[in-house]
Amino acid sequence: QLTHFLVEPFVPHEQSEEYYVCMQSHRYKDEIFFYHEGGIDVGDVDVKAARLAIPTGCSVTADMLRCELLGQVPPVKQPVLAQWIK
Repeated sequence: QLTHFLVEPFVPHEQSEEYYVCMQSHRYKDEIFFYHEGGIDVGDVDVKAARLAIPTGCSVTADMLRCELLGQVPPVKQPVLAQWIK
């Protein structure tokens, strides 16, 4: 169940450093969408994004996130990004 959200101020960065993350709560699961190309032109994320469904009451691990969502992210960035999403 999603109960906390983090919103940070703008930090100058390159387009290649943007990612798309969306978290949705449904009746029996939470779902995380991830796409390795973020920004305002992300496009149709329903088609592009990798998804990870987490049944209500279950936990997600950083390893699950790396395996299921972060395959297109450079390996050096995966641990930090997985912890942030978690």
